[in-house]
Amino acid sequence: TLLGAATFATHPIHIENIVYLVGRADALATTLMLWAILEYLRPTLQSPSKLPCMSYVALAALSAAAGLCKEPGFTVPFFLACAEIVLCARWRHCCGLLIMFAWLGSMRIWYVGGTEAGFGYIDTPVRYQDRWLTRTLSYLFQHAYYAKLMVLPWNQSWDYSYDALPMVHSFEDARMLLVLAAYLGLFSLMAYGLLVSRRRPTIILGVGLVVIPFVPASNLFFLVGTTVGERLLYPCTVGWALLAAGLSEAAPKSGKFAWRCSMAVLLVIYILNSNVRMSHWRGPSALFETDALHWSRSAKVLHSKASELQARGDLHGALDHYNKSLQVFDDQAITDYCMARILINLDRLQEAYERFNKLLNGHGIGLHDGNDFLWMTDLGYLLTRLGANEQGMHYLQEGLNRFPHSCYAWNALGVVQLRLQQFQRAAESLMESLHCDPEQAGTWSNLALALAYAGDSHQAGEALERAKAINASHPALQHNLPILTGHSAQHPLFDLFIPLPGRK
Repeated sequence: TLLGAATFATHPIHIENIVYLVGRADALATTLMLWAILEYLRPTLQSPSKLPCMSYVALAALSAAAGLCKEPGFTVPFFLACAEIVLCARWRHCCGLLIMFAWLGSMRIWYVGGTEAGFGYIDTPVRYQDRWLTRTLSYLFQHAYYAKLMVLPWNQSWDYSYDALPMVHSFEDARMLLVLAAYLGLFSLMAYGLLVSRRRPTIILGVGLVVIPFVPASNLFFLVGTTVGERLLYPCTVGWALLAAGLSEAAPKSGKFAWRCSMAVLLVIYILNSNVRMSHWRGPSALFETDALHWSRSAKVLHSKASELQARGDLHGALDHYNKSLQVFDDQAITDYCMARILINLDRLQEAYERFNKLLNGHGIGLHDGNDFLWMTDLGYLLTRLGANEQGMHYLQEGLNRFPHSCYAWNALGVVQLRLQQFQRAAESLMESLHCDPEQAGTWSNLALALAYAGDSHQAGEALERAKAINASHPALQHNLPILTGHSAQHPLFDLFIPLPGRK
């Protein structure tokens, strides 16, 4: 009906599927799921006792394709088997569908190598809780929160990381009332749907399309890699739309007008919320600002807001939000690293060094082989600034071995080698830096010094001229110019620089 279509079309939970690339998988899986269901229903409704073999093949192929897009697709045969049991009780069809479901599930597990999701504490904190009761109650509360998002979403979030939804440790927690309300509502709808299934099958089918596609995201049978993911509800909203339409049709005449008015109000709320949420996704700044305002206990939301401020050059604002994120969960290596980088940019070197010490002393969650060059190059730069040349050179070389495209790190390595009188190596490192960023007057000045000390006065002069052409007023160049031309016996000034985020 029009009401069901409008409910699905206006649902605010779909915004993330529309604007977030990874959410397209849920939309495609839902399309294939509905295609598979219709492919089964057409021949069975026309010929109740017989289903052509090719229809089974098509059903299996569509279910597999849907499941490869997103795991709820694999639940199509199970949903149809449940529908057969409730509506028709054709046991041969049921057995065939259940065998197909078991086969598809087994092939999925074989193909991906199991059901384990290797996400960290900050993404999936419930699985790391020691007490069984805490894990169980917290997962039940997540189900209730999903139900709230399904019926009336508001103040949504792009990431429900630790501690957006705090753990539920006991039955005395007031949030257990939401769990109780959600499950009582579900069981009531199931009971009513079964009662009227012969006359109005849309209600029980709607309940099934809400519950069964949700099972892979429920953490009941295997762990998933998110606390709450709004985009995962996309296939379930089909069931919610069908359920809304079925309940509207089943409402008694005396209450039909009131029900439809209530649904009209709900649709208005959906439309308003969809437009508001879509405006939040117009850019990172608006999204992170809004979510940080409403989800001030989500560690990743606060971190992302800080990253956005850091990218815009608001270092003090970024530092404040990184601190707020660490107050929620202190063991975040990436957050500590980002704070250390800002402190270096602000010349608060000793505070930056304390942050790196924290990382080296075991607070390393979030660092791995793919990103450890970040802290290595920055720690090497910091140690160079602090005069610890040997240590600085070690970390700079380790970082550059992993990621050789850091201009400021090559420059810092060249400065360390100059200090240690390794002039030829210094020249090579500085040329690597200039190959990466040839417009750094300070690096050309450093190269001129390295070449002069190495005895290559001609190339030193060329480097000096290049530095003057780029920025003749550069402080290091102004200091070193009389030294290089033999008019001063002062100690040379080696230029060290570290860019703000987004620069080389």
